[in-house]
Amino acid sequence: MATMTPQEIGFADTAPVRAEGSAMIAASPAEIWAVLLDYEAWPTWFLGVKSCRATSDPATGVGSTRQVVLHGGSTFQERFIAWEEERLWSFTATEMKPPGFRALVERVTIEDLGPRRTKVTYRMAFDPTLPLKPLGPVLQRVLSRTLTKAMKSLASEVAGRR
Repeated sequence: MATMTPQEIGFADTAPVRAEGSAMIAASPAEIWAVLLDYEAWPTWFLGVKSCRATSDPATGVGSTRQVVLHGGSTFQERFIAWEEERLWSFTATEMKPPGFRALVERVTIEDLGPRRTKVTYRMAFDPTLPLKPLGPVLQRVLSRTLTKAMKSLASEVAGRR
C-alpha cells in the first residue's frame, strides 16, 4: 500500500481533478442514507466496487474507517472526515494500492427537495501521481459518467428496498 496525503473536505472543491455525478431520487434522505451506510451492499449497486467494509468500531462517523476494493484490483483505505446524518459524508483516502493518486477526497451530499424528492451528488476529487497527470481530463470524464451511473443505481437500490 502506498501512503497518501490525507486531506480535509475543502479538497473536494480545490483538487486538480474533480469528477461528479448526481441523480434525483424518489426517496427520503433517510432511505438514501441507510443504503449508503450499508457498506457490504455497495458492490450490488456501485459499478466497479468489488468489496466495501468497515474497518473501525464504530463503523460510522468522523474518524471511522473502511476499505474499498475495486474490480480492477485497486484497494483504498479511507477515513471519514465529515459526517452529517442524512445530509453529507466525506472521506479522505489514506492508502492506495497500486499507487495512482497522491491525495483523494470523496464527498456525498444529500439535498431534501420535498416529499420523496431528493438530489444526491457524489464528487470524487484527487491529485493524480505524475504518470497519470496527463490523463486528468479523460479520468474526469470517465469517472463523472461512472459516478452518474452509480447514483442512478443507488436510486434503483433504494427503490428495491421498499
